[in-house]
Amino acid sequence: MDLLRRSLAGIFVYAFLLPVIFWPIGFHEIQPHLTYLFAGAMFFFSVLRLIHYVNSKRLYALSPRAWFITFAALSLSQAAILGTVFTLAIFDERFFPIIHVSMLALAGIASSALLALSPRIRFGILNLTILMLPAMITGFLSEGYLPLAVMMLVFTVYISGIGIRANKEYKRSFDIEIELEAQRKELETLNQTDALTSIYNRGYFNQHFEDQWQYAMRHELEIAILLIDVDHFKSINDTYGHLAGDACLVNLAYAINKAVNRAIDVAARYGGEEFVVLLSGCNTEQARSMAQKIEQVIKDHKFVHEGRGIPVTVSIGIATTMPKPKQKSSTLIDQADQALYQAKAQGRNRSIVFTEDE
Repeated sequence: MDLLRRSLAGIFVYAFLLPVIFWPIGFHEIQPHLTYLFAGAMFFFSVLRLIHYVNSKRLYALSPRAWFITFAALSLSQAAILGTVFTLAIFDERFFPIIHVSMLALAGIASSALLALSPRIRFGILNLTILMLPAMITGFLSEGYLPLAVMMLVFTVYISGIGIRANKEYKRSFDIEIELEAQRKELETLNQTDALTSIYNRGYFNQHFEDQWQYAMRHELEIAILLIDVDHFKSINDTYGHLAGDACLVNLAYAINKAVNRAIDVAARYGGEEFVVLLSGCNTEQARSMAQKIEQVIKDHKFVHEGRGIPVTVSIGIATTMPKPKQKSSTLIDQADQALYQAKAQGRNRSIVFTEDE
């Protein structure tokens, strides 16, 4: 598609190139039939190219090959018309009045077209050949035109070399652009990911939560927050060591992510031994069901460090709401935190749903 964008200017240049050559010197009065034939043909193909340009996205989606074949056929047709005109300007006495301006136009068109088509250098050279070859062959076969034919051959070879170099630079810049985009995405991922557990961090969760809060408000949807805290995590660190504690958090993040499998839901490390899950479009019962699923996955998961099994349970605070105008999103976090406090106060290893009478 970049090829199309680069050749857009050529559509308009080709549409009016021959009138600009013919009319100022009165060629349309000397040879009206030839003038309207060639100028009309160029304008017709420019219109077709413009139609192709406008419909490119749909055509490319249907068949990239058909898109390129159409583009190539239209472009090469105009190159063939111009190549014929430039040949006639040199060797047909009816066109002698435009010979000088035609030579200048030929050099400019050949150079600009090759550079515009440099992403597809073979196609660009084919376009150049169709422009230049008729005049060159005629020159080599006609008496007295050998120097002109040699000059045109040298010019063709020279700008072909420039086109090949431009193609290499284009590919190099394209590769650099792809590499920079990959690095940008990698940095973006690192910025959103918790270094220890490799799931989303709190910074990403805060931004995503605000976005989902606004979306739920606009569409009148419920959202739910699950705050998950590891029970007796300090004891795990004291008993098994801090490396075991870290391994425990890594395994817990894996287990939570395994349970939270909808693409629209997000699990993140909230801080320390706390994790948070954001459920979009979920009511209280669905949130409670998700909490139970997380508890079961954690129960079934084997937490082992250096051959030693580590007993791990969690407490979960659940809060749901349908966001309303002027309601702060932090309210839902506070409610989930209160529910988490109640879960711990009632003996841990359980989930509690926030209710207003708490």
